[in-house]
Amino acid sequence: MAYKMFASIHVGSEDVSLRIYEISRKNGIRRIDDVKYFIELGSDTYRKGYIEFDLVHELCQVLEQFKLKMKEYRITDYIAYASSAVREALNAGLIIDQIRVRTGLKIQCIDNSEQCFLQMKAIAQNMGKFRQLVQEGAVIVDMGAGSLQLTVYDEGRLIFTQNLKLGSLRLREILADLEEQATDFVKVMEDYIGNDIDTFNKLFMNTHKMRHIIVMGEEMMSMLKLSGSQHKVLTLNKTDFARIHDMVLGSTPDALSVSYSMPYEIATLLKPAAVVYQRLIAASGAEKIWAGEADLCDGMAVEYAEKLLNIQQGQLFNEDIIAYGMAIAGKYDSNIAHIENVEKLSTAIFDALRKKTGLSDRDRLLLRMACILHDSGKFINMQGGTDHSYFIVLATEFIGLSVEEKKIIADVIKYNSAAEVPAREDLAAPLGDEAYIRMLKLTAILRIANGMDQSHTQKMKKVSVQIRDDMLMIKADTLFDITLEQTIMDQKGVFFEEIYGYKPVLRAKRR
Repeated sequence: MAYKMFASIHVGSEDVSLRIYEISRKNGIRRIDDVKYFIELGSDTYRKGYIEFDLVHELCQVLEQFKLKMKEYRITDYIAYASSAVREALNAGLIIDQIRVRTGLKIQCIDNSEQCFLQMKAIAQNMGKFRQLVQEGAVIVDMGAGSLQLTVYDEGRLIFTQNLKLGSLRLREILADLEEQATDFVKVMEDYIGNDIDTFNKLFMNTHKMRHIIVMGEEMMSMLKLSGSQHKVLTLNKTDFARIHDMVLGSTPDALSVSYSMPYEIATLLKPAAVVYQRLIAASGAEKIWAGEADLCDGMAVEYAEKLLNIQQGQLFNEDIIAYGMAIAGKYDSNIAHIENVEKLSTAIFDALRKKTGLSDRDRLLLRMACILHDSGKFINMQGGTDHSYFIVLATEFIGLSVEEKKIIADVIKYNSAAEVPAREDLAAPLGDEAYIRMLKLTAILRIANGMDQSHTQKMKKVSVQIRDDMLMIKADTLFDITLEQTIMDQKGVFFEEIYGYKPVLRAKRR
């Protein structure tokens, strides 16, 4: 393969973007064309709750032109995502169907955590210092039109992530009616924005030293034009940013648009964005502000290239997901020794089964997360702990996990200790047919691994697992009496045998 042409389409809250890439093993990902059309779908969604037909008609016309542009480049492979403006609209399903019928393009709605994950992968590839900055302590700020995603890293580990309804366009629309009435509109914005950011700081940032803020989004790139530098500046100190902040708040969108050759639509969003950034700088105490040159379109291209060229960059972020899972488990005071032991036992069983059961690396990641989080609900109430763990998983935002993957993890946890696993249509968190089968397979493993540490005393820290005929032989290196664990294995092994066709047998190694 010399090279492959690829297109990414993002139906955003304030614009629709088409980006064309050339992808090859030799040259990597090369952007060769970029088309953007400003259409504020979010104005309808955030004010009315739905998108008017006239805007949907205009959107379809734009996408028809995008399709012609793709045809010029002879592109057959593309990914098209819609973010919060379409996702939150009451008529989202009708919009997606209209696009498919009129243009033939298949658009998928993407949730916050998936969008943030793709952008993080892109920024990690485009920003050479990314791993160094997160090692030193960084807040990654993704300022979208609809929401604000804040992700905290310390010592290279993902500590926390949170999505706030503080997107620049959303803020502009919500506060628009107050601008003419308020004597000090900036103070009104600060009051509206400040509470969420201060709460986030108290809960997640004030115990960690944040040296850097990495900002994604077009608003930040536009603010850099105001720096006065003749060079392409991608980093600012606090003093420089404070000067830009004052300049934005002291100017009108018209003046910014004309003086700095930026689209008027972007200029109207800079005031709320500047207030948000300034509050984050003050709250975090960060020394430097970095502009992350990456967006969702770039993230789509990176993910496509990984699959096309069999690149495993995503593995770095798998460890971030695991680290965040451990942080959540710690927050709910889980028994760390127990969950680590269950994770070790589960992965040993998984690895023995992998080749014969069609399980994937992604399934292994979901199993590890289920092991790590299965005990967290006991913090709320020891009675019905797995039910509480189930709700914790569904309520937590995990960068890199899709909504369906969170449901798989939640169901694995909920049913790992249940008397029986319900039929697909009776699940607490509904799943499709394929996801339901994946959930059953992972649940069967967690049930017996959890039973092997029923006493929470880690009697078996090392096991060897082999498949022999119709049995899954688990040999434990232990000096303890494991009669209890063997009895539990016999009880829970029935479900495992139904799923895999192998009877699990637990034995102690002879010494």
